[in-house]
Amino acid sequence: MYFQNLEFYETNNFQYLLIHKNACTSVLKTIEHLQPKYSEKRNLNKVCWTVVRDPYERFMAGLCYDIKRQNIDVADISLDKLFSTYHEKLSREKGNVSHTAYQSMYFINSYVNWYVDLFDLKNFLEMHFNKSFHLNKGPDIKQYFEKEEILKYLNMEYEIYNKIKMSSFIWQWQKGKIF
Repeated sequence: MYFQNLEFYETNNFQYLLIHKNACTSVLKTIEHLQPKYSEKRNLNKVCWTVVRDPYERFMAGLCYDIKRQNIDVADISLDKLFSTYHEKLSREKGNVSHTAYQSMYFINSYVNWYVDLFDLKNFLEMHFNKSFHLNKGPDIKQYFEKEEILKYLNMEYEIYNKIKMSSFIWQWQKGKIF
């Protein structure tokens, strides 16, 4: 059973932990010239970084993506069933994962050294790779759900996200290059 969906992309200088709906397509497009190698294991000898995102914004992006990918009508969705984190391996390999699963589940035993907030990602990519790609802007479905109803499920996610943002492990442009 997989309750995590750990995907690392390793280069000579770093490992990047992919978190779905946290600009992973943009990051992978930016670093593709480095020919990163896929791994499900953390290499503790390299700096590991990942992107974090506001939990509500991430949830809505993930929900929109999953609805479009599976061609489901918004009216047929049960909000309380969207927060599962179980990923069966064969489904995962086909890209069928819950893109609304908590981002904090990716952090367990992944030993991330640096977190980059989505808001700062463009600066991070340009500073480290001299380029930045911004892809996958999807349609907005916020009008179909009450924000307060969704936020009830995201209390712990906001607690973790805010602790990361207040920590010394959050990257900001003043910290310069990290690898």
